[in-house]
Amino acid sequence: MRAETKAEVFFHNARSDSHKNRLAKLTELLAKSGLGSRVRPGDLVAVKLHWGEPGNAGYLPVPYARTIVEAIRQIGAKPFLTDTSTLYTGMRRNAVDNVQAAALNGFSLASLQAPVIVADGLCGRDAREVPIPSGTARIATGILDADAMVVLSHVKGHMIFGYAGALKNLGMGCTTPAGKQYLHSDLRPKVDPARCEGDAICVRRCPESCIEMVKGRGGKRVARIDAKRCIGCGECTAACPHGAIPIRWKTSPESIQRKTAEYALAALAGKRDQCLFVNLAIQVTPDCDCCDWNDPPFVPDVGLAASADPVALDVACADLVAASPPCPLSKADGCQGDPWRAVYDVDYRVIFEHAERIGLGSREYALRELSPVKG
Repeated sequence: MRAETKAEVFFHNARSDSHKNRLAKLTELLAKSGLGSRVRPGDLVAVKLHWGEPGNAGYLPVPYARTIVEAIRQIGAKPFLTDTSTLYTGMRRNAVDNVQAAALNGFSLASLQAPVIVADGLCGRDAREVPIPSGTARIATGILDADAMVVLSHVKGHMIFGYAGALKNLGMGCTTPAGKQYLHSDLRPKVDPARCEGDAICVRRCPESCIEMVKGRGGKRVARIDAKRCIGCGECTAACPHGAIPIRWKTSPESIQRKTAEYALAALAGKRDQCLFVNLAIQVTPDCDCCDWNDPPFVPDVGLAASADPVALDVACADLVAASPPCPLSKADGCQGDPWRAVYDVDYRVIFEHAERIGLGSREYALRELSPVKG
């Protein structure tokens, strides 16, 4: 690809002083990367982010989100903070608990002057089907119905993806619990009789009516799934409050990365030119903010980056972190090569390659450094 066709990635390093703090750098970054050309006055603008599972202290601090909200308001648009419900057991499995979790971590109307809205509805089922190269993707209605979107992502590690940034925030973060189950598993769900409470919630939620209640060991009433009729949608896994239909972690890293790239493409349906992507490579922890704990960062804070191209942005951030020295006493301590691979030995570039292949963006980028490296 010729140099003039490379996607622009605007970058501010993490250094700051009395003349320009990090929030001022973020404000400048938003202007330079074209926020004003992607968001129009009156637009309903989704600020897609991850507000962290309570107990985790490594998620992005509130002031960064507030700076983005203020920039959107300056344009005359109407921002709202959003994420979707989770598949796993935690405090974010429905909208009521999810909004409470956001507030516990500091994300609220009072702190941000913008509402916090769970994009897939009260129980994680508000979604529409969007065509993708491999079929269809379930994308939350709150994402699809927004006029524009700013995707604010925390650059960090991940036990399955290796690297997590804009593409994972889009693909995994904009779908319902059932969609997350599809992304995480190629297998059909199976009931654990010992954990089943016999309340038949899964029966009521199954779109194919392939679950029935039967008499189990000791006369206990338990659910049973007809594997031949099951479509693997994951609704039962998401619905069961007892964890009796567990997540099945059998998908290969390559498969989940490709599927997530396609879901990321679907999340941008109808507004590809009304989206801006912002990655913050700070507090680069080994694991997802979904954990209710966090390990120390494995590289020093790198900086703030933004682009109209999510693929180029993720590749640039992955490269910047890969070129950074490992932190002492971190999971990458003593690493002599790529710190991403020292944390999790996963080929994290598969998602970049597939995202480029399906037209989501380009792996070729031109880094536009907005602040020189200080000594």
